[in-house]
Amino acid sequence: MPSVQDFEKLGLFYLGREYDLDARRRTDAPILYDSRDLVTHAVCVGMTGSGKTGLCLSLLEEAAIDGIPAIAIDPKGDIANLLLTFPRLAPEEFRPWVAEDEARRKGLDPDAFAAAEAGRWTKGLAEWGQDAARIQRLRSAVEFSIYTPRSRSGRGLSILKSFSAPPAAVRDDPDAIGDRIRSAATSLLSLIGIEADPLKSREHALVSTLLGHAWRAGRDLTIEAIVGEVQRPPVSRIGALDLESFFPEKDRFELAMRLNGLLAAPGFDAWLEGDPLDIGGLLFTPQGRPRLSIISTAHLSEAERMFATSLVLSETVTWVRAQPGTSSLRAI
Repeated sequence: MPSVQDFEKLGLFYLGREYDLDARRRTDAPILYDSRDLVTHAVCVGMTGSGKTGLCLSLLEEAAIDGIPAIAIDPKGDIANLLLTFPRLAPEEFRPWVAEDEARRKGLDPDAFAAAEAGRWTKGLAEWGQDAARIQRLRSAVEFSIYTPRSRSGRGLSILKSFSAPPAAVRDDPDAIGDRIRSAATSLLSLIGIEADPLKSREHALVSTLLGHAWRAGRDLTIEAIVGEVQRPPVSRIGALDLESFFPEKDRFELAMRLNGLLAAPGFDAWLEGDPLDIGGLLFTPQGRPRLSIISTAHLSEAERMFATSLVLSETVTWVRAQPGTSSLRAI
């Protein structure tokens, strides 16, 4: 059986033990994954039930133990189970999470069921060379935060404040500002049910022009401001065409009405509440402590989920481009 000394080494993620297919049993050889292999990109694929989620949760836990922050977008709502950690493996830690119906089916009262679960966890972890001390190390290494955009059930995340002008380094980079504009325009239009092709959609062309005009001047925008500028654009031409030929005022008013519907929708204010969508802030607390930030989107509609995810990814790309090179894993 592997000991803590075998796998508790900085930069090595302990993912379990090797399995002997011929003997059909686990061996004592630990599987240690070099975190440097995640410095660029990775993808995890497999059939349903093959263990993709379990593997990725293990990677996040191992990264957290090493003090490596992470941002996890959670469309199914199960990554938050990372917070179900019990550093003493004591029955009283399990008791609040006992499903009393399940305990009843097992013929146990809730306290006895909690004690049985604590024993099962203790035994199961010991089989893999782990103990309560390692759970405590995980809890101490990072701050866990669950964000729920457009919902007050978790920590708020102000997604719609992302229409603020990007930093000067992004504005001065034609590729970076172009990507940011396209992503923001596509995301906003998808939220009102417009699947806009950047090369063909006049809605996308107009919103992109408005964003570009404001951001290149260092001017922030809000949804309210975008609604107003759709009706009265601060430009007279879109590409080679004059504004009225390309997008007549009557048609612009219809687009403005759809965007205004967002402002009038029940619960819209929740999109504006909470921490700003700042990647650095999602990865580290103001005191510099690493964070594992889980952005739960399971409660959102498909269009809202795509909107939130697109903006998070766009902000992440902007943050990544501002970082110097590294040979070790900085964040996930």
